[in-house]
Amino acid sequence: MRSFREDVERAAAFHGHLCSGQCLGVRMAHMGLRLLGLDNEKDRKKILVLVECNRCPADAIMITTGCSVGKRTFYFLDRGKTAATFVNLETGRAVRVIRRTHRHPAEGEELLDFYEGLPEEGWLEAREVSVELKAGDRPGPPVEIITCARCGEEVTDGRHVTIAGEVLCRSCAGTPYCCDTIAVRDLPGMP
Repeated sequence: MRSFREDVERAAAFHGHLCSGQCLGVRMAHMGLRLLGLDNEKDRKKILVLVECNRCPADAIMITTGCSVGKRTFYFLDRGKTAATFVNLETGRAVRVIRRTHRHPAEGEELLDFYEGLPEEGWLEAREVSVELKAGDRPGPPVEIITCARCGEEVTDGRHVTIAGEVLCRSCAGTPYCCDTIAVRDLPGMP
């Protein structure tokens, strides 16, 4: 596993600047991967992430885990929460990591030292969850391609709807763009 500082450096380079969100995202990713027994260098093909915020930590989580939208291993769920669910695709185990409290270094305190030394307890919290992935949510080629009866555009992996027997893309069906397709539920017993 790469170190905190290595991953923050990589995340900040991608994000365009160093900020506390980069440090937070790296710490969240490290915690999730550690709890699942995954290494961000050796186990890249075993990791899938669902991120619930469109803020700085999301970039750091993406860079730290190696997950991406194009690989179908990085999902954005627009919930406005500083939370991410990490899934071990090999075992099916998943943990959801959240930021419990907002913490920032004191005036003059070095950012990396502060976040590297910050104990997880009371700041970050993890619990085991169940993630149901349909075949079309997993990495790999599309499992289904249909053509919308109205616009003629192709729709992959069950992202279509059927109304009165007509197979439509969500846009033609009048469905908003933001739709969660993956169900995440809490499981008891995660420390």
